[in-house]
Amino acid sequence: MKDYAYWLCNALEWAEARRVDLMTCDYLSVLVGRYQEEMIKGVWSAENRKLSAITVNARVQIALEYGMWARDKGLRDVFVIPTTTRRVVVGSHENSRSHEVKEVESRLGKVKVNKRVLSFPTRDEIKEWRQRVKEYPGSGETDVLIVDLILNTAIRREEAACWRVDTLPLDPGDWRILNPSQPEEYQNVSVTLKNGTKGQQLGIDEFLDKLGPEGDIHLPLWLAKRLHKYRETERVTALMNKVKIGKTVAEQKQLMRQSVHLFLQPQTGERYNGELIYTLWSRRVSHPPHWCPHLGRDWWACTHLEERMKQHAELIAKVLATPNINPEHPLVLQLRDTAQTVIQMEIQPQLRHRSPLTTEIYLKWLFNQLRMPLSITRQWVDLGNEGSSVEGGDA
Repeated sequence: MKDYAYWLCNALEWAEARRVDLMTCDYLSVLVGRYQEEMIKGVWSAENRKLSAITVNARVQIALEYGMWARDKGLRDVFVIPTTTRRVVVGSHENSRSHEVKEVESRLGKVKVNKRVLSFPTRDEIKEWRQRVKEYPGSGETDVLIVDLILNTAIRREEAACWRVDTLPLDPGDWRILNPSQPEEYQNVSVTLKNGTKGQQLGIDEFLDKLGPEGDIHLPLWLAKRLHKYRETERVTALMNKVKIGKTVAEQKQLMRQSVHLFLQPQTGERYNGELIYTLWSRRVSHPPHWCPHLGRDWWACTHLEERMKQHAELIAKVLATPNINPEHPLVLQLRDTAQTVIQMEIQPQLRHRSPLTTEIYLKWLFNQLRMPLSITRQWVDLGNEGSSVEGGDA
């Protein structure tokens, strides 16, 4: 609600500064032609810099809805909002594939959002980089455990920094194994995250960590065992280095009570924060270009998608072997639906994503790996939800 209020205030302030009457102005010539254009060029911004397409679209949309509200209240005349029809992929509880393609009306004049194009280091480069992290003097063993946690669960670096001693239950007997019938190397433990998570801030705890929306992730059992071993060995040693600073028994007990985070620096016993995790990942040792913790999160998603799609190698081979195949061919639709289902049912819950833009990013990466015909991949990527539909015409 604060975002809506700020966007509306921005439009009202612009209208006042430019002596524009929002009760009579035209959508295309004023809201798009002037207000939107000034934000794109950076003329109307706090730091005189170009604003992102997402910010621009949100502000113009709110200004538009303000005009529609005024029209409904009889405060302004009817105004025309030209629209175009788009095809979007949306989640669906009524569809067996959990998603379906729909046609929606979208307003003309929206700024096109440039989607990220993912590119990762090779597996050998990541392996060599990980080894350098592990061999870093003094803290490498703890550093590489944090790296492995991010690469194998796709958590954010702040979530890793806020990981508590008991985020993974202290007693292995209390671990929730999600697939106990599977061989142990494939088993996963369900873990609930709430400290440092992205989203609405529900409060700040006594240790100055943000309390965000709760979300469950899958933690590989083999990694859970490594965390448990670290918790009972290396972490205890690191904690003692901090506790011995206390001059009295009472001070030492207080230091122990305050050390609630799992990952502690070996020499000092101080916690790892988000900045330190970024440093050990991207600054401390030689690393591949553009390699950062957040890209490690995307790496997990794309690696998972690639592994799952290997189960459909026969379908992929048929698609690539069919000459002059078009985007509406049954094989193409089957392949697209398969990839879409993996993303929506397995990847998005682990990443706790809400935006459909991430789906498009991972689909585009997959298409590039499969070397799908450009005519097909372009249409698939265009199926993204680029905005909500808007009532248009003379309504």
